[in-house]
Amino acid sequence: MDSLTDDLWALVLAKLPIRIFTCFKVVCKQWKSVMESPFFRKHFVSMHENSSSSSSWLLMSTDGRDAIMDYYHQCDIWGLKRPLSSFIKSALNDKNPNQKYLDVKVVAYSDLGLILIYAISKIKEKSSLYVANPVSHECVEIFLDPLLEKSQLCIPQWGIATRVDENDILLSFKVVVVNRGLSGAMLNCLIYSSETGMWSLDNTPFSKYFFTESSISLNGNLHWFAINKDSQDFLISMDLYTNSTSSDRWRVSHFPDLEKTIKFDRSCCRTPCHGFLMYINIVSTTKVDGSLEEKLCVWRLQSEGWQLISQISPGSILTGDFINYAPLTINPFDAKTAYFWSEKQESMLYINLHTGKSLTYNQFELTSNRRTMIPAHDPRAVISLKNTCVGLVPFVLPQWLYRIPNMVAVRRV
Repeated sequence: MDSLTDDLWALVLAKLPIRIFTCFKVVCKQWKSVMESPFFRKHFVSMHENSSSSSSWLLMSTDGRDAIMDYYHQCDIWGLKRPLSSFIKSALNDKNPNQKYLDVKVVAYSDLGLILIYAISKIKEKSSLYVANPVSHECVEIFLDPLLEKSQLCIPQWGIATRVDENDILLSFKVVVVNRGLSGAMLNCLIYSSETGMWSLDNTPFSKYFFTESSISLNGNLHWFAINKDSQDFLISMDLYTNSTSSDRWRVSHFPDLEKTIKFDRSCCRTPCHGFLMYINIVSTTKVDGSLEEKLCVWRLQSEGWQLISQISPGSILTGDFINYAPLTINPFDAKTAYFWSEKQESMLYINLHTGKSLTYNQFELTSNRRTMIPAHDPRAVISLKNTCVGLVPFVLPQWLYRIPNMVAVRRV
């Protein structure tokens, strides 16, 4: 074995799952050097770039406690033998078995596999904030600014954004908390940087907008749904790593169907393997003869605005006056399969966004707690029966292990 060169070791080790890479690094200096090399990372990613069926992703409710839809498939890339949601729930408790928490919840997810945990301990109800990788169990604590103490927070909206270099190494992260008043309007925005270990107050030009959902993290940006005083929907984006001034890092995007009749409440889907934010809805358009036609439309957010990338007939199951289905998400890896859920009928609808073909599944096996069920056709998915279409947050495991960078003024757990 000592005669094997670094490139041969890279070819061998790349066949093993990500979760045990951390252990491999302490075997010997050669293995550590191999696994930290750009060649090893590029080779591993190229081996698994088309392995969407072996990847893990889920939708979480915004309270951070329940997985709505959990695809794990034993996750060959990461080596998971149980659903991803179970790792998220134990990310903090496994590190602090002696710590008693009054409340622990995940408040934000990054596109590189990190989660943001807000915890209140039973000791004097002290608040704590953690950034963690739920699978590797790497976890760091961030000190809280006095403005972020429990008594100072009204209705906070959290977010976490990350920055990588040309070698795809995670350099830093930034935590954002938008503090809203009881009316929903923004009170202030605080940003924590792992590079400085400090919080800073940011001035936003959208203080009178109402933030309605949790943030979506993608490519160093955070995105929120917002409503203005005229009850119009917008997407507000924040570029955390721009070199521009504070006001220039904020951007508002008008939805492309604001003037049209739509079927569903607006929501966006993140496809991190493609690096895009996507929006889907059924839109009524007027034909040449004056009659109305309904199309299932998919847009992709570009720097210049929304780009229509798909427009298909949704079929009779999603048209008409009474629709029992609501969109859940778009497959984050292939970006071509849309998932719809009917709580009334307890059935799942899959639609191919390229061909328009659809499949409906209503055969499920209830789990022991009778709150979740597993589709009989697809044992990879676990679907919750609770709040299935309210406040969903996407979380996708990346195809590489991004280590939390060294930080200033933080305490590793």
